[in-house]
Amino acid sequence: MQQRLDKNPDLLHQHWWRGTLTYILALVIIALLALLSHYLVQSIVDQQESTARVVNIAGRQRMLSQRITLFASELRQTRTEELHGAELASYYDAISTMSTMHYALMNGASSLNIPTPSSNAIKAMFNQPPTNLHQKVTEFLVLAERVVDASLDMSQRNEAYKQLRQAARAEMLQSLDAVVLQFQRESEAAISQLQRYNRLSLGGMLLTLLIEALFIFRPLLLSLYRREQEYHALLADMDEEIAEQIQFQTFNDPLTHLPNRLSILEKIQSYIELAQHNHSQVIVIYIGVDRFKDINDSLGHDQGDLFLVDLGERLANVAESNRGTVARMASDEFAIVLEQDDEKLELVQLMHQLSKSISQPYEHNERVLQVTASLGLAVYANDGEDANTLVMHANHAMRIAKEDGGSCFRFFQPAMTIKMTRRIQLEHELRQALNAEGQLMLFYQPKVSLKTGEIIGVEALIRWRHPEEGMLSPAEFIPIAEDSGLIVELGDWVLVQAMWQLREWQKQDIYLEMAINVSVKQLMRRNISDRLLALAEQMDIEPRYVQIEITESNIMDNMSQIMGQLVDIEKNGFVLAIDDFGTGHSSLARLRDLPFKVLKIDRSFVMNAVTDAKDQQLVAAIVDIGHSLNKTVIAEGVETTEQQKLLQSLGCEEGQGYLYAKPNSAKQLASMLQQRKIALEPR
Repeated sequence: MQQRLDKNPDLLHQHWWRGTLTYILALVIIALLALLSHYLVQSIVDQQESTARVVNIAGRQRMLSQRITLFASELRQTRTEELHGAELASYYDAISTMSTMHYALMNGASSLNIPTPSSNAIKAMFNQPPTNLHQKVTEFLVLAERVVDASLDMSQRNEAYKQLRQAARAEMLQSLDAVVLQFQRESEAAISQLQRYNRLSLGGMLLTLLIEALFIFRPLLLSLYRREQEYHALLADMDEEIAEQIQFQTFNDPLTHLPNRLSILEKIQSYIELAQHNHSQVIVIYIGVDRFKDINDSLGHDQGDLFLVDLGERLANVAESNRGTVARMASDEFAIVLEQDDEKLELVQLMHQLSKSISQPYEHNERVLQVTASLGLAVYANDGEDANTLVMHANHAMRIAKEDGGSCFRFFQPAMTIKMTRRIQLEHELRQALNAEGQLMLFYQPKVSLKTGEIIGVEALIRWRHPEEGMLSPAEFIPIAEDSGLIVELGDWVLVQAMWQLREWQKQDIYLEMAINVSVKQLMRRNISDRLLALAEQMDIEPRYVQIEITESNIMDNMSQIMGQLVDIEKNGFVLAIDDFGTGHSSLARLRDLPFKVLKIDRSFVMNAVTDAKDQQLVAAIVDIGHSLNKTVIAEGVETTEQQKLLQSLGCEEGQGYLYAKPNSAKQLASMLQQRKIALEPR
């Protein structure tokens, strides 16, 4: 089978190179023939022009011979003493001109553009009998001078005139005519030769064109035809391949090559139809990787993709061992569908098996990665009667597992749908509240010195007055803002409002610290240090009055990404505080290097410190750690005098809680802030 040119670049290059050389050779041959034809035509034209000049000169010779003969007839009657003057000068001038033209005809003359005769026949006619033109012209010119020779008598001069006239009428003119005739014959022969050559040249060009057509254009046309056929075949192959790719991409994930959401929905529906006849169950397990974004942010999307491929293979092995199918539903989310009659206990074992398989270490490029996942399970027909409902409910269960801390599984419950629906509704309404007037507001809770009772500062706490449900707890809408990304916009709103209120208090000569909670997403998505500095300059506030609070767990989980921002915030003069200290997993070495000046003891420890010896020891340890690192320690959730006295005895500097004041609006706190001090119970 002929090798396809489009599949072999070297063969295609050789084919076109050979065709190009042949085409160039044909063009060269045609050009040479054209140049040669032009040269020959030009030489013949030049020869014709020369012959015309020769004929012209020969005609002038005839005229000069007649003129000389006429002058000689007049001058021979002149007496010897009268042979002078203008007539004689003209006579000699005619003789000289005839002599010059004769030598031009015989030897050529560049001044007259007469070439030297190249023909041997013409050369012989000048010097050899019977023509012997040179001898006859010479004798004629001698006789012409003899006619006017003053040394001769009249009879001798008459005799010379007779000979002159005889030479002019017969011998010389006949020889001159013979030479001209020979020139014309040779010119006609050259024209005939040119005509023959032109016919040969035309034949050569036609032959060259024929060869070119047979050996260049015909193969080229055949090649183009073959390439057209190959192109159509290639298009057909491409159409088939594209159709296969479209079919594959329609029902499969391009990264993991697993079935996609559309494919698994069709699979679930087919399982449901079988289950209706077999009275069996259809089980949908929805899997979401915990904190997958951290993998992409820390290791890069390439490593994240490799992890997803490996995870897909692991899930596929588990699914196949249970006669099921796995699909990739979204970025870090997968689903497994099973058609069987397993009891709940066996499903629990399957969920444990999946969790164990997912949590096994992953190795790529000498990197070891270990992750966990949240799993949600829905069963036909208890949790849904169609594919979309089953997937949605399994997804709801997975979301609840994530909210419960991840690395766990949950079975779908009807209450989950109500909860997820409310989350979606609250997210939508929170977006509207950000642009509405009066729904979002800040409350402020004072921070008190446990030594003097002086109000040192306040913490800004956001509140949402829902138009239908009234005041909503931040514990309900802040997680929604975190998950949806609204926390960045919401946090910026808090910054602006809190610093504006601080400026208003300073205008009333109330100088205190404003503590503002900042989400880690604000630190990771924006250059918040520049934003804080710009707001402080705009509000004319010294940065030392602004305290930025970040929870311990967020700091430790995102240390590498946010450390630069923390350093910049501290360099700009703002105070950094670790919120909810004790609930995270910070080490003393890492705590020592952080640019924080304040530790806030979480309320969960303070609440039971009076009655629980372990919590009391933890609070004492936190206070000691803070003092050893030269940090100010604040206790949250102080609600009783006993708690206050315990904290005072442990050396805690500041307290915050309902014992001193509940969070209130700036207007409601106005009188307390004006007093600037709270009376403390004695120890």
